[in-house]
Order: sequence, then structure tokens, then C-alpha cells
Amino acid sequence: MTRTNFLLVSLFLVSSFLFSQTQKEIDSINNLYTQGLNIPQDSIISLFQKNLSDARKISYEDGIAGALSKLSLVFGYQGKYEESTKYGLESITMFEKLQRWDKVSYHYAEMGYGMKYRDMPKALYYMQMGKNLAEENNLENSLKDIYNNYGVLKEINNELDSALYYFNKGLELKRKLKDSVGIPYSISNIAGVYGLQKKYNKSREYFTMALGDRLRRADSIGIAENYTQIGEVYMAEEDWKNAIPFVHKSLPISIKKQYRNLTQYNYKLLSDIYKTQKNTDSALYYFEQYVAVKDSIHNIKVNENIAALSIEFETEKKENEILQQRAQLAEKDLEVRRKNTWIFGGFGLAIVLGLLGYLVYNQQKLKNRQLQKEGELKEALARIETQNKLQEQRLRISRDLHDNIGSQLTFIISSIDNIKFGFPDVNEKLANKLSGISAFTTQTIYELRDTIWAMNKNEISFEDLQTRITNFINQAKVAATGIQFDFQIDPSIDSQQSFTSIIGMNIYRIIQEGVNNAIKYAKASKVVVQIKEAHKSFMITIQDNGVGFNKEEVVMGNGLQNMSKRVRDLQGELELNSENGKGTTILFSVLKAEK
Repeated sequence: MTRTNFLLVSLFLVSSFLFSQTQKEIDSINNLYTQGLNIPQDSIISLFQKNLSDARKISYEDGIAGALSKLSLVFGYQGKYEESTKYGLESITMFEKLQRWDKVSYHYAEMGYGMKYRDMPKALYYMQMGKNLAEENNLENSLKDIYNNYGVLKEINNELDSALYYFNKGLELKRKLKDSVGIPYSISNIAGVYGLQKKYNKSREYFTMALGDRLRRADSIGIAENYTQIGEVYMAEEDWKNAIPFVHKSLPISIKKQYRNLTQYNYKLLSDIYKTQKNTDSALYYFEQYVAVKDSIHNIKVNENIAALSIEFETEKKENEILQQRAQLAEKDLEVRRKNTWIFGGFGLAIVLGLLGYLVYNQQKLKNRQLQKEGELKEALARIETQNKLQEQRLRISRDLHDNIGSQLTFIISSIDNIKFGFPDVNEKLANKLSGISAFTTQTIYELRDTIWAMNKNEISFEDLQTRITNFINQAKVAATGIQFDFQIDPSIDSQQSFTSIIGMNIYRIIQEGVNNAIKYAKASKVVVQIKEAHKSFMITIQDNGVGFNKEEVVMGNGLQNMSKRVRDLQGELELNSENGKGTTILFSVLKAEK
């Protein structure tokens, strides 16, 4: 081998090694779990955009398609649906070029399924694209799930016959593919639709069929769920005599398998049934059991959260130690390779030795840079993973609030309604007091939902805030039919303008308090909420044409004090203008977020 050929071969081997390493890094980033990330846009978006750029530099088409797919996913999580759709369609185009029809059909279907609650026509369009493509290529493994998700869209659209059709198609494929785990779930979906259609005999028949499959597989959890579902069908028919045995069959299984949520639900069902039967002792007993299980679930979740946080800390610490050890081993490995290269070069010609020495020197510098970048990347990924897990903790806490506090408040309302129904001759004063408690509890539920809504978001876009205010105004229209409500928004405002969750929630609460005050005290026939855009801020006005008041004569109540405090938290000032007989105007400003 000549000296020139030897050098060319060496350069080829080095370049191939670096190319394969780059592909591996691109794939490792594309395989990151990104659901529920709570990190700034300039970190996670930049990470995948750089990965996309790196893949394009080496014309790595699989890497390009994967990075585009990830960018679509992350923008979707952030509520930036236009960017999400753009990257999603680009990834589909790339997968089509690669003839990865399984990926193409999956992305079309997932894009549609993700739009089901915000744009049903587009959701159906993209789901149909994915479904048709999977059907054309006979991708049965994909179709069994696409049919099921398409049935969910039809069920949401109240197209129950169509939902049944696609649930049945999915079931047929699962049976063909011998998907023993998925079959009873599809059968239960079908049973649920029959229940919505009030075809209780058919619903019970299919739940019983699913139960039979699960009995044959000894699927204890599924068996317990089906027993409860059959009991619920009997409850819907008010056939309490037949409902009770099925719930009682489910209860010991859920207890044995430590399926606490189902155990709690079964106790609640039995308490409700016995209360309907006026069997007070049994109703009280099962309600006490329900409360005890609910409290134990709460304690278990708290302990699990504490343990999970400890594990996260220890895991991150160990990962950093492993990274340091790997860097040390890599340095030692480089040293060994360098010595071997020098020994090998000593047996060659002087010119080859010089060339190889130069090559090894540059290779060492490159690998050191790679090791440094790898360490920085893995440290960044560890931080991302930690933030991801913390966001999951945050979501679990919000679910606990919804499931525990929310269900307790709902139970209070139900109990008050039952008291009023059970004692129709109660005196008017007590009845009014009970109605007041029920109304206050209902309002508390709404405010809890608002709090959970804000808690689940790192940022609140103007579009989210507009939707929330519109829903509140619509509720006000129903509650105060004699008042005309008008919600006006400056069309020049960018709907993607975002606020922190605290600022967004404060704006919403101020508007809510202002409108409620107008309804309660102003005796107005018209209330206008207006949002305008100024140079560096938003101007928000709440105006009514009611009786007004003299600011010098009226003591500021809790509502106005709360509004004033919230505006100060926004680093603004509350301006209140009112005169007797001339209505009231509330004006405050909110600074725009710096981009």
C-alpha cells in the first residue's frame, strides 16, 4: 500500500466514524421523551431545531423526518398549533419520500386526534387521511388503533351509529390479529355507546361478553371493571336489586388487587344505591368506607410524590458521576490509542509517521471537543428530564385537586339537593340557606377549575385568556338575562401573545370581579368588557350603565380591595370612575411581556 493510499484509507475511516457518531447523536435526541415538558422555548425548541440543522448538514433523511416530527409535537404541547401543523406536514412529506407509510398514516391520524377538541372538521380530515392511507397499504396493526380513535371522534360528535361502526371494525381487526388484551377494551367501548343510546340490554350484553374474555384470561382488574360497569347499567335502569350484586362482586377483587380508585368508586356506588333504597345504615357504612379509602389514596400519593422526588435527586446525582467516569475512561482510551499509533508509525516511513501524528493530534482535539459537548448535552438532557418529571408532579397535584376536592364539593351539592328533595316541607328560611350554600359551592367548583386550568399551564396565551373570558361572559348572560353583555377585543392583538399563569389568572379574576359587581349592585341594563392594545401594554375596561355611586360616600368593599391588590401585583394602577346615575367604569393596564 502506498503512502498516499494509506492516508486516504485512514481519512475515510475517521470520517465514517464521525458520521456514524453524528447520526447516533441525532437519533438519541429524536428519541427523547418530550410529553409535558415545562421548559422555556429557547431551550427545547432550540435543541430540536439544532438537531434538524445537524441532520440536514449530513443529509440524514431519517434524522430530518424525526426532528420535524418532534418539533411538531413540542409546538403542539405549547398550544402553538399553526407551527405544530407546519412541522407535522413537513415530517409527513419527508416520511412519504422515504416511503415509510406506517409513519405517514400514524402522523396524519395523530394530528387529527390531537385536534378533536379545538377543530373537529380538521380533526376528521386528517384522521381520514391516516385511515385511508393505512387501508390502502393494509397496515392492520395501525388500523386497529386508528379505527378505535376515529370511533372516539364520532362519539364526541354524537354520531353514535358511526362510532359503533368503527369500534366494531377495530374489534374485528383485533380479533384477526389475536390482540387478546385489546379485544375486551373494544367490546367495552361498544357497550358504552349502547349505554349512551339507552339500549341497556345490548350494553349489558357486550359488557358481559367483555367480562367473559377477561374471565378466560384471568384479568382480575378487567373483571372488576366489567362487574362495576354492568352494575352501572342496572343503575341506569333503576334496577337496584340487580345492580347491588354486581358491584358487590367487583368490590372484593378491587380490594385484593389494591385497585384503590375502583374500590373507592364501588363504595360510592353502594352508598348511593342504599341511600336511594332508604337503607340508611348501609348507605352510611359504605359512605364511611368510601371516605376512608379516599383518604388512604391521598396519603399514598403524597408519600409516592416524596419518594419520587428523592429518587429524581439521587438519579441525577448518579448520572453526573457516570458522565465524569465516562469522560475519564474516554481520556484513558485516547491515551492508549495515541501510544499505539506512535508505535505503529515507528515501523513506517518517516513521512507516514509525520502524517499520522498530525492526524492523531487533530483527532484527539476533535474527540475532546466531542466529549465536552457530550457531557454538556447529557447534563442539559438531565435537567430537561428533571423538569419533565417536576411538571408531571405538578399535573398529578392538579389531578388530585380535581379528583379529591372537586368530588367533595360535588358531593356537598348532591347532599344539599337530596336534603331539599327528602324534606319538601322545610321552612323557607332554611331552604333559602341551603340554596345559598349550594350556589356558593357551585361557584367554588368553577373557581377551582379556573385555578387548575392556570396551574396546568406555564404560560397563558391571549387566545386562551380570550376563550376563558368569553365562557365567563356566556355564563353571565345565562345568569342575568336582563343585562346585555358585550365583550370587545382589539383585532390587532396577537393571539399568540402570552402571559405568565399568575398574570393571566389575575387579569381573568379582575374582569370576573368587575362583571360580578355590576350584576349584583349596578342595576345595569348593559355591561361592556373591552381590551385594547397600547404601545407597551394592554388597556382593559369594564363599564356599566347602572346607578353608579359617589366614591366619597361609599366604603371600598372586599371585591374592590381584591381588584386593587391584583392590579398592584400586575405593577399597574386601578382607575375607578363612577357618579350617581351615570354608571361605573373600571380601567386598568397590563404591561406586555418582553420578547
